[in-house]
Order: sequence, then C-alpha cells, then structure tokens
Amino acid sequence: MTFKPLLLLPGLGLMCLLSACAGPMPKADPSEAFIGLEQPGSADLLAQRIDGQQVSDGRYFEVKPGAHRLDMTLISGADGNSLDLNCTGRLNYSEFKAGEHYQINASSEGLKAGVSLMDSHGNQVAQSRGFLCS
Repeated sequence: MTFKPLLLLPGLGLMCLLSACAGPMPKADPSEAFIGLEQPGSADLLAQRIDGQQVSDGRYFEVKPGAHRLDMTLISGADGNSLDLNCTGRLNYSEFKAGEHYQINASSEGLKAGVSLMDSHGNQVAQSRGFLCS
C-alpha cells in the first residue's frame, strides 16, 4: 500500500482554505470598526479570533467600538521557496471607533514576526508583541 496520495491532503486543504478567501470583501458596517489584513510578500496573514471568538472570514475583522483582542496567524514561506513558518500572535487595542477603517500590517524576519495597526490616516495606533513561531 502506498501513502503518497495522503501526502497531498495537507496541501490541498490549505489550497481550499486560501481559495475560500478569494471572494470579494463585504461592505463595511458603519456601526463597527473594519480591520483589513495586509498580506506581506510570500506570507499569508489570517484573522483567527476576536476576544476569543472564532471569526468567519480570515481576511478581516469587524468589531464594535472600544477595546478588543485580535488573534492572528502568519504563515511565512507560502511561495514554496523558503521555510514554512507558522506564527501566532495577538494585538490588543482599546480605542476602536465606529466607521473607522484600520489596516493590520505584518512583518517577519527570520523567526521574528509581529503586526502593527494603522488607522485610516496611516498613523500607527498599536503594535503587537512578538508572535510565537514554529
């Protein structure tokens, strides 16, 4: 019995997950803050949880005004040319405003990764601590 076909399953699963994210972005709810995720180079940044609750679409967060904890996963090496690295981390911010559009920018260098939160004027308003990478 050969197990080579089973080796394809993880790659196919990731491909299906990423293709589900290829649809158009939904219209932002003006009563909430909209947080988009910037995809850095050969990495994929995905939303995971808001205040411990699973999100339905990994490309963005929408939150009520106020304080929130955002959990994310950064998958580096998605181009297949470098070491695959999974990094998880969180960003806390206490001043989300309704109707505001925010952008989370990821950065990674070697085994170090993190994110910064930018407001719609391009000002950095928060930064994560280092992500845990494996």
